[in-house]
Amino acid sequence: MPQMAWIKVLRNALDDDGIFVDELTQVGYVSRVAMPIYHPRTFLTSAYQGTLGAGFATAIGAKVAHPDKQVLSINGDGGFMYNVQELATAVKYNIPVVAIVFADGAYGNVRRMQQELYDNRTIASDLTNPDFVALAESFGCAAYRVETPEEMAKTLPEAFKQPVPTVIEVPFPPTPDPWSVIIPRRNRPAA
Repeated sequence: MPQMAWIKVLRNALDDDGIFVDELTQVGYVSRVAMPIYHPRTFLTSAYQGTLGAGFATAIGAKVAHPDKQVLSINGDGGFMYNVQELATAVKYNIPVVAIVFADGAYGNVRRMQQELYDNRTIASDLTNPDFVALAESFGCAAYRVETPEEMAKTLPEAFKQPVPTVIEVPFPPTPDPWSVIIPRRNRPAA
């Protein structure tokens, strides 16, 4: 499962007391069961409430509350676009949060489920995205694009040192069903 390699890199780069904010994204789903957490209140999630877009705004609030801690937000491209305008807030008030955008060009989980259940037919699950690096830079943020967990391992320490908000775009291919890790098939309802 490719999501696990990303989680390992994120955990290794984040301080033990750093704050991790997940979002409704493929890596976020898996992080709920695979991300080691060492201190209370350092894993923030909307869990299964379906609050697409809550991650980045929550991370900004966490950084304001804990300016001395690293704060890392992981987002899908669809969810990040719900609150992308908050990059302006983070720049204006000098809130150096780090946001990773896993960009698969879709509401990935929805698209995969539609393809599996409806003979590869989809509706309203594909996205048209901006260049997230150029978008972040246009707000005054630092920005990077990485394509592998190994590149992320080199980029994250630099991102955490930035005095401004940082966006890291990760072009992300369609991924396997994360639910096989979260809910073993024997415990899942029949389709």
